[in-house]
Amino acid sequence: MNLTPLIVSFLVFYGLYFILSLSLNLEYGYAGQPNFGKVFFYSVGAYTAGAVSAHVLRWVSFGPMGEALGLQPVMDICSAAAAVVRERLAAEHPGLMAAIFIGSLLLAAVIGAAAGYLLSYPALRVREVYLAMVLLIVAEISRSYVRANSAIACGAHGLVGIPNPLLWVGDPGLRGYLYAAVVLAIAGLMYVVAERLANSPFGRVLKAVRDDELAAQVLGKRVAQVKGQVMAIGSAMAAVAGVLYAFHVQFVGAEDFIPVITFHALAMVILGGAANNKGVALGALILTAVDRMSRTSFLALFGIQPAFDVNYLRYVIIGALLVALIMFRPQGLVPERPVQTPAVEVFARRGST
Repeated sequence: MNLTPLIVSFLVFYGLYFILSLSLNLEYGYAGQPNFGKVFFYSVGAYTAGAVSAHVLRWVSFGPMGEALGLQPVMDICSAAAAVVRERLAAEHPGLMAAIFIGSLLLAAVIGAAAGYLLSYPALRVREVYLAMVLLIVAEISRSYVRANSAIACGAHGLVGIPNPLLWVGDPGLRGYLYAAVVLAIAGLMYVVAERLANSPFGRVLKAVRDDELAAQVLGKRVAQVKGQVMAIGSAMAAVAGVLYAFHVQFVGAEDFIPVITFHALAMVILGGAANNKGVALGALILTAVDRMSRTSFLALFGIQPAFDVNYLRYVIIGALLVALIMFRPQGLVPERPVQTPAVEVFARRGST
């Protein structure tokens, strides 16, 4: 029984969900902004990765690299022939793929941050559930637009043949583990960034805005600017997760980015404990395990063939966990803690002397 694909899938998706839930925790847990359109920013990263890899490798195929491999350049990036050309170039030129991968991450973060900051403006006019619905509508409109417009991700068929940046590694199992390590390393970096932000003066301002926006304004805090900043940061993180997803599945299509992804990330935040990044890590781990282990491919390894759609079983399990949490531990598995900053520690020492 070869468990490598399942282990790699679990590790990669844990990293992706961890990044998504961290970004949502900054916006919702710390700043009190419910973002039901999180999947939109996730998709922005995936579309960026697809566009950058497809167009850059098409341009390269017309040059000396393509000629050296005897490739026939293809203008239509959506064709199967173009996908073959991309995979050949990626396998033969690891340095080029590393540049495309890093460039996609940086570009997606910038685009995601810009989109998040622009979409923070509705927060100046609407609050709470209305803001959540505005962002959810944006996500659904963008999905419909991408599905109907072939210029972004090849329309309803999607863009295939996005080469993994480690395609030059011959052993598929080793390649999978290496890519999973890259994803988890980036997720770890995101965790450090989120923790530093949460335990900084900026983190205290976020909680002030969440707890009493009017009081924060009276105390001279620029609430609108703070909302824009946290949306930009969270959206950039989600876009990075989208890039990692696209290079993992080597495909990007509009139907991959449905609202349930947002609600999975939100469930991870609620389960682990809002405004606590360690709790988010635990919540993401538990629900990623539920998500991966309730799939047909996993159950088939043990000879289990349910007579019903196992997706419904997954939703029942997640719903039951959330109901039990609300009844017995509404603050989450790891409750929110006071902000830990050097200033707090100094005052604590002075108070004890």
